[in-house]
Amino acid sequence: MEWDAAYAIGQSAVDGDHQRLFQLFNQFSAAIAAGETRESANRFLRELADYSAYHFRREEGLMHAIGYPDYAKHKKMHDTFADFVRRQSDSGARDAEEVQFLQSYVEMWLCGHILVMDKWFGEWLDGRGGNSGAAAPTA
Repeated sequence: MEWDAAYAIGQSAVDGDHQRLFQLFNQFSAAIAAGETRESANRFLRELADYSAYHFRREEGLMHAIGYPDYAKHKKMHDTFADFVRRQSDSGARDAEEVQFLQSYVEMWLCGHILVMDKWFGEWLDGRGGNSGAAAPTA
């Protein structure tokens, strides 16, 4: 997955977090390509769980602080993804097919979520004159 301007929502802290999520995913994909499936999947899931929890708190904190009207729906999507990652992490051993599914699911979720839900948030911020790129609260 390659980061480009299409993924930016115009809020520098959130965009930086999204770039870090892309980096984690790309490290995972490189490990898979090198044949490191089970170990890299487990490491990736731990890192993804930790970093996405941090990111979701930051993003949700910003949304809550400024009264974003779709906050509850957005948070529910975050919670559903976090639950998926947790369940995958708890399941432990995985074969190559499971790792491929995990890779595809995470890629589709991240890209889709950022390009739709987070972009709507960015557009809402723009419409209110609030997309200055200032740091988001870390909640």
